[in-house]
Parts: sequence; C-alpha cells; structure tokens
Amino acid sequence: MQGNNKYRMASGAKRFSDLLFSVLTAFLAICVLVMLVLVFSNVVLRYGFNSGINISSEIARLSFVWLIFGGSVLALRAREHLAINMLIDRMSPQTQKIVHLVRQVIILWVLWLIIDGGWDQTLIGMSTVTPVAGMPIAVFSGAVLISAVIMAVMIVLDFFVALGTPATLENIRVFRTSADNIEEI
Repeated sequence: MQGNNKYRMASGAKRFSDLLFSVLTAFLAICVLVMLVLVFSNVVLRYGFNSGINISSEIARLSFVWLIFGGSVLALRAREHLAINMLIDRMSPQTQKIVHLVRQVIILWVLWLIIDGGWDQTLIGMSTVTPVAGMPIAVFSGAVLISAVIMAVMIVLDFFVALGTPATLENIRVFRTSADNIEEI
C-alpha cells in the first residue's frame, strides 16, 4: 500500500510539473510574439513614417528579460543544461539515485540564494520606475525571483518523483539532471 501511495504522489508531481511546463511555454511564446510585433512595428514606423511607439523598446526589453529567465526554467525542466555523466554512468542505479537526490538538495540551496537576492532586488526596484512607461524596475528583477521560485518548485517535484521511482536500470533516466546527447532528449 505504501509503494502505491509513493507512485501516486510521484505521478501527481509529474503531472503538476508538466502543467507548469505547458503554462510557461505558452507565456514565453506570448513574450516572443510581443517582442516581434513591437520591434517590427517600431522599425516600420520609424523608417516608413518617421514616428514610433515610445514604449515599445521598454516593453520589448521586458519581454526579452522574461524570455531569458523563463527559458532557463524550461531548460531545467527539459533537462537541457550541460552535463558530463561519465562518472555517474559507472555507478549503480541505487548510487545514481542517491547522487541525484543530493544534487537536487544542492540545487535547491543555490536557488534559495537566488530567491533571496531576487527578493531584495525586487524590493529595491519597487521605488525606481522606467523613464517612458513609468513601470517599476521590479518587473525586470521579478523575473529572477519568479523563475527561481518556479525552478525550486520543479526541483522539489523532481525530488519526489525520484524518491518514488525504484532504482533500477530501466529508471536511470529519472536520476539525470540533463541529457548527454541529442538521442536522450
């Protein structure tokens, strides 16, 4: 019965993680669309009609910042960060699972440091506004904070998935934080 509950918890964590991945992917697609429309429209207006949209550069920059930090979240979730797994490949599945869990705890600690710094920068940015739009600079530094929080949630969910996954040769892929080659993606 206990094993069944672990499997159900791991399955629910994976579904929630997949939902976050889909929502973030849609958000980043909107950021790219906003950047494309604003920059293209501004170029056409400046060169064709000698006018422009004043706010477009700030909004495009904001979209780009969110695109970069959101992309890092997607790369974490899709396991597309750089890795060298030569040593890990030589370990038993049980050892790989333990190393993966320890690695996730270390990543959580680093993310906590980023969240703490992102929070401080967001608070500082609340009193400073952009010159044209008048929006707080905190919307830029908030990208750091939000992406680190989402990454932390995904790491915690991955931790539970790894805990609920048996350490067998068939499940080795679960204990990886990134893929070695294109065939694994």
